[in-house]
Parts: sequence; structure tokens; C-alpha cells
Amino acid sequence: MGFQFSLEGLLRVRESFEKQQEQKLAVAIAQLKRVNAIIDTVREQMISTTDRYGKLLARGASGADLHLLCYEQHLLERREQALAENASAALAEVHRQQSRLQAAQQQRKILDNLRQKQLALYLLSEGRRDQQKLDDTFLLRRNNHDSGKGVA
Repeated sequence: MGFQFSLEGLLRVRESFEKQQEQKLAVAIAQLKRVNAIIDTVREQMISTTDRYGKLLARGASGADLHLLCYEQHLLERREQALAENASAALAEVHRQQSRLQAAQQQRKILDNLRQKQLALYLLSEGRRDQQKLDDTFLLRRNNHDSGKGVA
């Protein structure tokens, strides 16, 4: 009879849960990257707005134009602040998912180690049984051989 691990079903569940946590971590990391990319875009827009403001001042623009650029800059700053909060939340989610993944990996490793130990014990037991069969066969042949010599 071959090796059977009594907790094989639970081990598969743990492996599945670990993969699920890996996927959730990948989603959280992707979300953080998206938010950071948007922040970078907003910062570039802020630099562009600042440059345009300087050019308008140099040209002698109207107060309305300057006011619109200041308002645009203010909106970009507010958007950057909101995105920074989103990035902070996304980073916290990445850390939570990393912790969950680590816990899932530990739980799976515990069962995997138990399986490996049980397999090693099974293989040792099988080896002993095989050796016992060889020893018994040898003794039977030797006894048969010895008993055949004495009769003749």
C-alpha cells in the first residue's frame, strides 16, 4: 500500500489559500502602483501649471487668466493630497496582505513539514519491512540448504 497523508485535503486547502493570498497581494501592489502613477501625473501637471503661470506673468496676462491658473493649481494640490491619502491606504493594504500571505505560508509549511516527516517514517518502515523480507528469505534458503545437506 502506498503512502497516504491523512491531512492531504487540508494541505491542498492551505496551498489554495496561500495562492489566493498571493493574488490578493499582487492586486494590492498593482493598486498602489496605479495610485503612485496618477500622483506622478498630477505632479507633472502641477509643474506645467507653475511654468504656465510664470510665462503668463512674463507676458503680462490678465488677472482672470492668472486667477484661473491659481485655481487649477489649487485643484491639483487638493487632488494630490487625496491621492496621497489613497496611496497611504493602498500601502497599508499591501502590508496587511503581506502579513496574511506570510501567515498562510506558515500554515501551509507546518502541514507540508508534517507530511514530509510522515513520508520519511513511512519510507523507513517500508525499508525495514523489505529488509525483514530479505532476511527471512535468506534464512529460509539457508535452513533449506542446511537441511538438504544433512540428509544426503
